[in-house]
Amino acid sequence: NCCTIDWFTVWPREALLSVAQTSFEQVDLGSESLKEPIAQMCVEIHTSVSTMSEVFYEELRRRYYTTPTSYLELITLYLSMLTVKRKQLVTARDRVATGLKKLLETNEQVTDMKAELTALEPELKQKSMETEELMKKLTVDQEEANKVRTVVVKEEAIANKKAEETQSIADDAQRDLDQALPALQAANKALDALDKKDLTEIRAFSQPPELVGTVMETICILFNARPDWASAKSLLGDTGLMKKMINYDKDNIPDSMLKKLKKYIENPRFVPEIVEKTSKACKSMCLWVRAMDLYSKVYRTVEPKRERLKAAQEELDKVMSQLKEKQAMLASIEAKIADLQASYERSVAEKERLTQNIQQTEARLKRAAKLTTGLAGEQVRWAESVEKFESEISNVAGNVFIAAACVAYCGAFTSLYRERLLQGWVTRCKELQIPVSEDISLIKVLADSYEIRQWNTFGLPRDTVSTENAILVTRGRRWPLMIDPQEQANRWVRNMEGRNGLKVIKLTDPNFLRTLENAIRMGTPVLLEEVEEQLDPALEPVLLKQTFMQGGRLLIRLGDSDIDYDKNFKFYMTSKMSNPHYLPEVCIKVTIINFTVTKSGLEDQLLSEVVRLERPDLEAQRNELITNINKAKNELKGIEDTILKLLFESKGNILDDEKLIETLDASKVTSGQISKRLAEAEQTELEISESREKYRRVATRGSVMYFVVATLAEIDPMYQYSLKYFNNLFNMCIENSEPSPELETRLLILLKNTTNTVYTNVARGLFEQHKLVFSFMLCAEIMRQAGEITDPEWNFFLRGAAGVEKEWPEKPDVPWLTQQLWYTCCDLEDALPCCKGLCKDIVSTPVHCKLGEWEVHANPPDWDGYSDPNPPPPEPAPEGGEAPSITGHWNERLTPFEKLIVIKCFKEEKVVFAVIDFVSENLGPQFVESPPVKLSTLYEDMASTIPLVFVLSTGSDPMSAFQRFAKEKGYSERIHAISLGQGQGPVAEKLISTATKNGDWVFLQNCHLAASWMLSMEAVIKAFSAPDAVIHEDFRLFLSSMPDKCFPISVLQNSVKVTNEPPKGLRTNVRRAYADFSASYIEDHILGMDWRKLVFGLCFFHAVIQERKKFGPLGWNIKYEFNDSDRECALDNLRIFVEDGHLPWDALTFITGEITYGGRVTDAWDQRCLRTILKSFFYPSTLEPDYKYSPSGVYYAPEVDTIQGYREYIEGLPYSDEPEIFGMHENANIAFQTQETHTLITTILDVQPRMASSGGGKTNDETVFDLAESILNKLPEKLDRDQAVEGLFEPDEKGQINSLSTVLGQEMDRFNNLLRVLKNSLRQIQKAIKGLVVMSEDLERVYTSFLNNQVPELWAKAAYPSLKPLSSWVKDLQQRLQFIRRWIEHGSPKSYWISGFFFPQGFLTGTLQNHARKYNLPIDELSFQFTPQPFYRSQEECYNLALKGEESKLDVEIEVPEDGVMIHGLFMEAMRWDDEDMVVADSLPGEMNPPLPSMHMEPRQNFTPDPTSYNSPLYKTGARAGVLSTTGHSTNFVVAVQLPSNRPQDYWIAKGAALLCQLAE
Repeated sequence: NCCTIDWFTVWPREALLSVAQTSFEQVDLGSESLKEPIAQMCVEIHTSVSTMSEVFYEELRRRYYTTPTSYLELITLYLSMLTVKRKQLVTARDRVATGLKKLLETNEQVTDMKAELTALEPELKQKSMETEELMKKLTVDQEEANKVRTVVVKEEAIANKKAEETQSIADDAQRDLDQALPALQAANKALDALDKKDLTEIRAFSQPPELVGTVMETICILFNARPDWASAKSLLGDTGLMKKMINYDKDNIPDSMLKKLKKYIENPRFVPEIVEKTSKACKSMCLWVRAMDLYSKVYRTVEPKRERLKAAQEELDKVMSQLKEKQAMLASIEAKIADLQASYERSVAEKERLTQNIQQTEARLKRAAKLTTGLAGEQVRWAESVEKFESEISNVAGNVFIAAACVAYCGAFTSLYRERLLQGWVTRCKELQIPVSEDISLIKVLADSYEIRQWNTFGLPRDTVSTENAILVTRGRRWPLMIDPQEQANRWVRNMEGRNGLKVIKLTDPNFLRTLENAIRMGTPVLLEEVEEQLDPALEPVLLKQTFMQGGRLLIRLGDSDIDYDKNFKFYMTSKMSNPHYLPEVCIKVTIINFTVTKSGLEDQLLSEVVRLERPDLEAQRNELITNINKAKNELKGIEDTILKLLFESKGNILDDEKLIETLDASKVTSGQISKRLAEAEQTELEISESREKYRRVATRGSVMYFVVATLAEIDPMYQYSLKYFNNLFNMCIENSEPSPELETRLLILLKNTTNTVYTNVARGLFEQHKLVFSFMLCAEIMRQAGEITDPEWNFFLRGAAGVEKEWPEKPDVPWLTQQLWYTCCDLEDALPCCKGLCKDIVSTPVHCKLGEWEVHANPPDWDGYSDPNPPPPEPAPEGGEAPSITGHWNERLTPFEKLIVIKCFKEEKVVFAVIDFVSENLGPQFVESPPVKLSTLYEDMASTIPLVFVLSTGSDPMSAFQRFAKEKGYSERIHAISLGQGQGPVAEKLISTATKNGDWVFLQNCHLAASWMLSMEAVIKAFSAPDAVIHEDFRLFLSSMPDKCFPISVLQNSVKVTNEPPKGLRTNVRRAYADFSASYIEDHILGMDWRKLVFGLCFFHAVIQERKKFGPLGWNIKYEFNDSDRECALDNLRIFVEDGHLPWDALTFITGEITYGGRVTDAWDQRCLRTILKSFFYPSTLEPDYKYSPSGVYYAPEVDTIQGYREYIEGLPYSDEPEIFGMHENANIAFQTQETHTLITTILDVQPRMASSGGGKTNDETVFDLAESILNKLPEKLDRDQAVEGLFEPDEKGQINSLSTVLGQEMDRFNNLLRVLKNSLRQIQKAIKGLVVMSEDLERVYTSFLNNQVPELWAKAAYPSLKPLSSWVKDLQQRLQFIRRWIEHGSPKSYWISGFFFPQGFLTGTLQNHARKYNLPIDELSFQFTPQPFYRSQEECYNLALKGEESKLDVEIEVPEDGVMIHGLFMEAMRWDDEDMVVADSLPGEMNPPLPSMHMEPRQNFTPDPTSYNSPLYKTGARAGVLSTTGHSTNFVVAVQLPSNRPQDYWIAKGAALLCQLAE
C-alpha cells in the first residue's frame, strides 16, 4: 500500500528515563542517591541535544541527528569511562598520597631521632662503665671455680672407675639370668594358653597315660604334694592352679625339691615334644616344670653375684654422694659465673645496640635531610594534588558524565554550540545536586597534558576546539568521521599514525576493502579519505565493531569472509565536504567530529607562517624551544612518576633504604637542572612570543580573510578555495612584498599586500554580482575584528529591526513626517546606542550624513518648523566623565558603518553605491573594481598539474578568447577541445592521456553536462599529482562549467578559477566588442563613416538589450540570453548585405530585429519592445550627423576614422548607466537599485548564522500554530450559491443565463476549492504541531513558508497568480472573497474589481458575450474600447466600509453604463495618469505604481483604436512573465488596454510601461 514506516520515532521522556534507570540499577555511581538524578540528566542531555540540533540547522544550516541509539551509546560510554576514570584517579591519588605520607612520616621521625640521639649518648657512657666492672668480678670468680673444678674432676674419675666395676658384676649376673628367662617366659606363655577345659580334660582320666602321670607328679612335687594321681586330681580341681603356677616363687625352690625332680628331668621322654603327643595340656605343664628347674639352677649361680653387686653398689652410692656434693658446689660457682657472663654479654650487646642506634640515627638524619630538602617543594604540591584528586574523585560521577555527553554528542557542533550545551548541562547538574567541578571542561576531565603536547607536535592546531576534537577522536567508542574541509585532521592523523604503518584509502579505490582487511589482520591504522554523505555498506561490520570469538580467535566478518581482528587496529575517516548532511543511519555508526578550522586556530598557524618567513631565526628558535620545553616537561613528568613509584613501592622505614634515597636524590638533582633549563626556556619563549606577537596583526587579517573566502562556497558551489591554496597565496604575497627596515612600515605593507592579493586572486573567480559582496564582507569582517563595527550594528544593517510589534511613541504632527519614517527613527534609536536622540532631533534640527559621494537627509534640509536649525558644535567629553548630550551634527557623530545603516534606513536604493564608497574609503578603491583578468596572467598561475576552470554564466563563451590566446602561444594546432555530454567521458580521458605525453592542451567544455563523469574526471586530475605520475611539462588542462554542485570540489580547490560572463554595463560591453575588432575592419570599408556608425550602433544596441535585463520585468518580460555570437552574426549579416556599398534597410532591420535577435524573443510584447529599441540604434536616422542615442547627448556614434578613436570614446563613457539611455524613467533605476540592495543584503544574510527563534520569544511551533489559527478565523466557510440574490442565476426570456453570472459561478467554484485547500492544510498543520498527525512533506513546506512570511506552494497552486507576502496575500484574499460575496448577495456591482478575479480573461469574455447576445453580433468581431473615468475607486476602502456595514459614495453616485462595464483596481507601472489632461504621463520621482482611474470597458464591433493612444499590456502581477500560450502571449497577460497619450507609442514601449492587476506589496 506504498506505506513506509518511520523508524526514527522520537522516544518519549518516560521511555528514555526508564532505560537510564534500568542501566544504573546494578552500577556503583559512588552513591545510591545519584542514580535517579543522573538518569534524569541522561534524558535532559538527549533532549537538549535534539533541541540544539534544530537551532544548529536553523542558524547554520548544518544537520545533525540524535536517535535512541545515540542515547544508549551515551549510557554505555558513561559507564565504561566512569570505571576507567575512577580507577585512574584513585591510583593517582594513592601514589601521591603514599609519597606524601612517607614525607610527612619522615618529617615526624627527624624530631624524634634528634631527641633520641641526645638521650642515647649518656646512656652509652654509663653502660660502658658497668661492663668494665662486670668484667673484673667475672675474672675473680672464674679462678675460684677452676680450683673446685680440678678436685671434682679427680673424684669423678674414681667414681667412674667404681661404677664400671659395679656394672661389670651386674652384667655378669644378668647374662646368667638371661639363659633361664626365655624358658620361663615360654612356660608362662604355654600356661596362658591353658584354660579350664584343658584341666578338666586331664582330670577326667581315671587312669592317666604314663606321660600325663609323670607330668602331674612333677607338678605335685613343686606344689609340695604327694606325687600320685589322687594328689594330682586334687590339684587339678583347684580353680586357682593356673594363677599359682604363674606367680610361683621360683627364686626360693629348695634343693630337696630339685633333687626329687632330677629323675623326671633327666627322663628322656620328659620333653614337651613327646608329652605333646599324649596331651597338649600336659605339654604346657612339662614346659613350666622344666623352666622352673632350669631357673632354679641358674638362680643359684647368680645369687652370689648379686650379693657382690649389692655391696659394690652401696660403695658406689657413697662415692657418688660425695661427688654430687662437690659437683653441686661447682655448679653453684659456674651458675654464678654464667650469670655474670650473661650480664656481661648483655651489657656488651646493649653497648653495641646503643652504638648502632646512634650510627643508624645519624645516617637516617643525613638521609632525611636529603629527602626533606630534595622533596620540600613536592610536599606542598603533592598535598595540593591529593586535595585536588580527592575533589575530583568526589566529583567524578558528574564530571565523567558531562565528558561522556560531550564525546557522545558534541562532535558535530561548532565551538559556540558546544559551549552552550556544556553550560546548560552543568547548570542542570547543579540543580539536580549532581557533583561537578566549577571549572569543568572536556580537556580537564579527559585530556593528558603530555598527550596534548604530542598531538601538537604531530600538527594538531593548539586552539581549544582542535584539542577537544582530538579527545573526541581518541576517547570515543565509535570510529571518528571528521568533517575536515581544510584537511587539518587529515594531516594530523597522517603524522600521528605514520610511524604505526598508516594505510590511506578512498572509497573510490578498487582495492580499498583488501587494504582494510590486511590492516585489520595486522592491527595497523587506516585513514579513509574524502568520505561523501553515504558510507559503503561493506564498512558496516567495521563501524559497528561486530567482532565475535570462534575457536579462541577474535574474528570479524568482512565481505564474505571471516578474518582475524587485531585489537590494535584503528579506523579514521575524513570528509572534505564543508557541510555534509549525514543521515541518522550514518550518525549512529560513527562519531562525527567537526574539524573545520577555527579563527584562533588558523590565526596561530598563519602567525607561525608569517614569523617563519619574516624572522626565520625566531621561528626556528621557537620551534626548537617548544620541542625542548615539551621534552623537559616530559622528563620532569617521568622523574616525578619514578619518585612516586619508588615511594609507593618502598617497604619498612624509608630512611633505611639507602638505594632509594640515592635514586631520589639523583632524580631531584636532575629534576632541578631540568626545571632550571625549563624556566630559562620558558622565559626565552616569552621573549620570543613578544617578538612574534608584533606580527599578530598580519595573521589576524589572514584568518579573517580566509573565513570570508570560505563562506563564498555557500553563495555558489564553484567558489571553492582550500586552506592549502590560501596559505600558499598568503605566503607568496609575504615573500614578494616590498621589504622595509621599519617593522611598523613592513607590517602595513604586509597588511595591504596580503589583503590586495587575496582579493585579486579570489575576485577573478567570482561573478560580477558577487565581487562587491566579497569586498564588502571582507571590509566589514576586518572592521568587526578590529572592533570598529559592533555585532548589534552588523545585525541591524542586515536584518533591520526585530519583527516584534513594539509600542512606539505617538508620531509628532509634522507634515513631512510619515508613519514609516517615524517608525524607522524609533527602531534606530531603540536598537543602536549611536542613534540616541534621533527621534527628538528628527523634528528639531536637520539630520543628514555623508558617506563618500552619497549624502542622505532623514528630514528636509530646510524647514521653518525646526526648533534648533543650527545647533552648537559638540564639546569634547571631560576626562573620566560622560560626554555631554549632543543635538544634531549626525555626520560628525556617526562612524562610516553607522552612516551606512542610516543610508539603508532612509535611502535604501542607494545602499549599493554607499557600500562601494564605504569599501573604497576603508580598504581602498581597488577593492570595488574588478581586477583585470588576462589569460596570459592566468596561464602563469597554471601548471601541468593545475588546471584552469572557466566558470560560465548564461550567454558567455570563452572559446574565442581561448583560441586567440592559443594562437599567441603558438598552440592553435595543438589544442584538443571537446564539449562534454553523454558518452563523451571516455573520449575526453583518451585525449588527456595522449596530451599528458606529448604536451598538448586539452579544453573540456560544459563539464556540467557530464555530471556522471565528474568522479572519473576528478580521479584523472588527481592522478596528475601522484608521485609516480609522468606528465609533460607543457601539458595544460582547461575546463569550463556552469555553476553546478556535481563539479568536483577537489578540482576547484586546486585549480586556477576565472569567471566568464557577459560584460556588465554599456561601456564594458561595447569595449569588449571593440577589443575583438581589427583596425582594418573598422577603418577600411566602402561605406566609410556610415559603416563605422552602423557597426557602433549594432554594438550599442547589443549592449542596451543585454543591460535592459537588470531592470527585471520593466526591461524584458522574459530574461533572454543574448550573447556575443548574436552580435557577431548581426555584424556578419551587415557586412554581407552592404558589400556593394548599398544599404537595404528593410532587409537589415528585418533580419536583425526579427531573426538574429528576434529569433530568441518568444513574448509578443518583448518583440514589440525589441523592434522599438532597434530603431534608436540601427535605422536610417541614426546615420544623420549629430544624431544622439538619448536626450542627454552623452551617448552617440562618434564621427572618428580610427578604431583607437572609438576606443577612447568608449573609455570616456560613464561607469554607471542612467535609465535615459534605455528610454526609461529614473524610477526604473530606483526599482533596479532597490532590487540590487536586496540582492546584496540577502546574499550576505544567507551566509550569516540565522536567528533561531521568532520574535516575541515564541517558539516556531507556537508562531505557526497561532498564525494558522488567525488565518482560519479570517476565512468564511464557503461562498454559497443559495444566498444569491433573486434572479442572479436565473435564465432570461430567451432561456439564457447572464454570462457574467456564469463567470461568477466559475469564480465561486475556484474560490471554494481554494478555501477547501487552505482550511484543510491549516487544520492539518495544527494537528501536526500537536503531534496528532504526521508532518508530511507538504505540511513541512507550509510550516517553513509561514515562518518566512511566504505563500505556501500548496496554496499558490490552488490560487490565482500573486507575488504578495503571506500577510498581504491573506488580506487580499479576504477582499476578493468579500467582493464575490457582495456580488452574490446584492447582485451585479456598479463597478467590477477586475483584479479580484481568479481568471480575469473569463470576465472579459463574459462581458463580450453579453454584448453579442444583446445586439445579436458575432463575438469574434467585438473588442473593447477603454475610456478612463475622472474618478478613482479603492477596493480596500470599499472592503473597510463593508465591514462597518456602510456603502461607498461612489457606489451611490456611479451610474451603470448602458453597454459594457465599469472596472477599477488597476495600477500603472513606468507611467502615471494625468488627471488634468486625462492622458498618461511620466511617473513622478519615487512614485512606482500609481493607481489608474476607474474605466469604462465597452465592447465595440470592428473597433479601431486611436493610433495616438498607447496600447498598454495588462498583466496579473508585476512579474509579467508566465507560461507562453499559443497566442504568443504570457498566461500572466490579460488584455491590451488603449490609454490616451500625447507621446508616441515608442516612448512608452521603451519605458516598459504597463498596467498591473495587483502589486507585490
